[in-house]
Amino acid sequence: MTYEIARSAIARPVAARFAALRVLMLSLLMLVSQGVWADPVVADQVLSVTKQNFTVLKQNYQIAKIQLQAGQTNAAVMSFTLAKVQATKMTSDLIRLLNENRHTLDNGLYQNGDEQQRTVNFNTIAKSTAQTLQVKLTILTMQPTSQIDLVIADQALTRLTFDMNRVEQAMIAAQQ
Repeated sequence: MTYEIARSAIARPVAARFAALRVLMLSLLMLVSQGVWADPVVADQVLSVTKQNFTVLKQNYQIAKIQLQAGQTNAAVMSFTLAKVQATKMTSDLIRLLNENRHTLDNGLYQNGDEQQRTVNFNTIAKSTAQTLQVKLTILTMQPTSQIDLVIADQALTRLTFDMNRVEQAMIAAQQ
């Protein structure tokens, strides 16, 4: 009986050490895994891809407008379709960028928290603007001569340029 008591007395500190080691390892794993998902560098890469898609979107849109002015409605429809595809990619990119920026905010991977919050806010606005543009481009693929939709698409494109600049500037400021 004394042997059992002695054995259990020795086993407790050993078990406690292993439990403490497990807690430490899990804590380290959680720390590392948060950094992987919320790396601001990933957000910068997504922003770069988003900007490239936006450039292609603007080019296709301008080509479509030139084709419309030249009376080439069928060619304009094709260019509006290409612009709509880019707008869809742009919306998807902005959603991904928003998720990355939220992760950065949630995990404290910034230098300036107020600017990171502004980044998330501006990103949300840019995503909404891209969605508006996507809808207008969808309409223009079906009704390419709709003047009201052309005006709204022009306004959304101008607004999206402004919104993208604000997202980029806020991202830079959040890391300084």
